[in-house]
Amino acid sequence: MLKLKSHKFEGKNSEEVLNKALNDLNASKEEVYYNVTEEQSGGLFKSKKYVVTVVLKEDVVEYIKAYLKEITELMGINVELETQKREKYIKVNMLSDNSAILIGKNGRTMKSLQDLLRQSIQTQIGTRVNVILDSNDYKEKQQKNIERLAVKLAKDVVKTGIEVKMDKMNSFERRLVHTRLADFKGVTTISEGEEPNRCVVIKPVEK
Repeated sequence: MLKLKSHKFEGKNSEEVLNKALNDLNASKEEVYYNVTEEQSGGLFKSKKYVVTVVLKEDVVEYIKAYLKEITELMGINVELETQKREKYIKVNMLSDNSAILIGKNGRTMKSLQDLLRQSIQTQIGTRVNVILDSNDYKEKQQKNIERLAVKLAKDVVKTGIEVKMDKMNSFERRLVHTRLADFKGVTTISEGEEPNRCVVIKPVEK
């Protein structure tokens, strides 16, 4: 089983322990993920101590690469991995001639792989890491397609004065539509329905 390299530090003051950890690892807060837990020590004189688990972002990236390589090899797929470290997420683009298999119907295989990877990291270090998987820029292309469709439908709504209900979308996709049409003259957007069938409605604005 793959193991994510982590470092544990203990002390009576969580901030002091974290600072010691960063100093020992020669890293800044922006270069690590960390999790602080509080423990009660036993014995006659009970006291509490703080345990800080620290993982370097660089080590998380290496773990992600190893994890994906292992799974894709089991699937019989050759991949090249491009990684981007950002402040709030790590993005991985899986480049392959078999991207259709990696992506799955409507991106379901890729989402399942993404969920498994996130859970694996969280289980080991106790902290959620936002890993975003893509394959041959599938998600980026999908997002552009959604935005283009939203603009096209908005133009139809302005021309006809009749509202249009888009297909069901997840929260991220709905937000794309709302953001893209926020400054589009002549229409307004709302989300309606219950998950997982929630969708965006593009409505005309009365002049």
